[in-house]
Amino acid sequence: MIRSRRFRQLGVVVLVTAFAFACYHVTRRAVQRQSRVTLRFAHWQLEGGIRDAFDAIARDYEVLHPGIHIAQQLIPETIYTSWGTTQIIGGVAPDLMEIGKSMGGPEVYSYFLPITEETDQRNPYNAGTPLAGLPWRNTYTGSMDGLNNTEIYGASVFASTTRIYYNVNLLREITGSEEPPRTFEQLLALCAQVRAHAARTGHVLAPLAGSRLYGIVMMDDLLRSQTQRLACEMNPGLRFPTDNTELYLAYLNRQWSLDHPGIRGGAELMRLVSREMPPGFMQFGREESLFYFVQGRALMLMAFSQDATSILRQVNFPVGVFRDPLPEPAATGFGANLVGPNSEGALNVYGPFGIPRSSPHPALAIDFLRFLTSQTENQKFSRLSGSLPVIVGVEPEGFAKNFMPDGHGFPPAPSLLIGGAGQAFLKQLHWLTGADASSDVFLHALAGELGAGMRADLDSHRRALQRFVALNDGSIEAARQMLRGPAAAPARSRKYQGLVENQNEQEATAYYIQLRLKQAGRMP
Repeated sequence: MIRSRRFRQLGVVVLVTAFAFACYHVTRRAVQRQSRVTLRFAHWQLEGGIRDAFDAIARDYEVLHPGIHIAQQLIPETIYTSWGTTQIIGGVAPDLMEIGKSMGGPEVYSYFLPITEETDQRNPYNAGTPLAGLPWRNTYTGSMDGLNNTEIYGASVFASTTRIYYNVNLLREITGSEEPPRTFEQLLALCAQVRAHAARTGHVLAPLAGSRLYGIVMMDDLLRSQTQRLACEMNPGLRFPTDNTELYLAYLNRQWSLDHPGIRGGAELMRLVSREMPPGFMQFGREESLFYFVQGRALMLMAFSQDATSILRQVNFPVGVFRDPLPEPAATGFGANLVGPNSEGALNVYGPFGIPRSSPHPALAIDFLRFLTSQTENQKFSRLSGSLPVIVGVEPEGFAKNFMPDGHGFPPAPSLLIGGAGQAFLKQLHWLTGADASSDVFLHALAGELGAGMRADLDSHRRALQRFVALNDGSIEAARQMLRGPAAAPARSRKYQGLVENQNEQEATAYYIQLRLKQAGRMP
């Protein structure tokens, strides 16, 4: 009896001790969490691998900075603009936000902090690498934020190219070879083989898994190849254009029409490629076309480089990729509309992470951005996410090697499938799809709406330029006043000169657009 009572007492002591020990650890962890600073960053990149890569880099940063916790917020791209705008205006935005999805205009100037001066400094996390002595901005292979502003408002880790993915096993079964097409003519021939194979075997099989997004991207590539020579002819600066301004102004001033061979050629190529996609592809979402391909119901799929990890995780067959094949330059036919082979140019970044002005930890946000974009961590991000690297000296690994941009050739024409003009194109695009598709009917229907769309785009561009000029006036005067000191920093002088030059160019462009639009309005 005595022994039993002692065992019960011992059990109570052990239970109480264990409970106290657990309470101590729970309380200590709660205190530690409360004492840690949490830095939040938001983005819409939900592709496979990217979340894992960000988590790994966040944990690396936390090891170096034990008092910091990094938390990422994944926001679906369909609601990102409305969500982000609400967060910014409400003053409750996270410390870092991916800039994009219609948040690249006045919102950048008004709601994000410029980091131009910080980018002139060295990135301390590049110590011990070949980039140790370089300013942060010079560690990028191309643009740092992709926003084309004088001020820098963020740092990106995203870069993208487009490719056509294909089922290697299925291609070998149909053609006896694993070699993909290299020209548009070869692509059409392959598509004919796919249709014949499907009819012979009874399998449900489309040459291309299309969707509204991917189908339009492919059509846009073909149209831009055909308007390459036209864009050069309508450019009085005798240089390849970087936007649609000159092309639109020339159309409104009746210097070219939809009867131009390049426009007719582009419309016909769009018609030809649309018939190789499943019926109703314009109603397909991005996920539906991916699912169509991974099921083996399509030989090929046009998609972005950042889709690679998601695709490779879902398929049970080997996948290859190749560039969207375009017509080759020639003296006649489609090739006559090209100046030369289309180049993809340098690696273009998108979606930079910017710091909202309401961020409670702007200095910490800058430090994490530097860490994220250091050579070592960008190599890790690229490897884990399957994304293209954006930092000098970082080489793509594995499958990502297939997506590096091809810089050979000439720049393509600017896209006509954006803005108000793009809406006019897309509204009439149904005339290029289906059994009764006709490029003639499409161009006839387009002629009634294209001019209004172009004018709206140009007028919107003019107003945006004037708005940016007004917003920059204060920054320019502030920069000028700071140069009056006895020892003005060279970086501030360069910044001032850049602001003034950019301001003059924007203001001159706004007045030029205004003049040419008035001239177009007076023409009979």
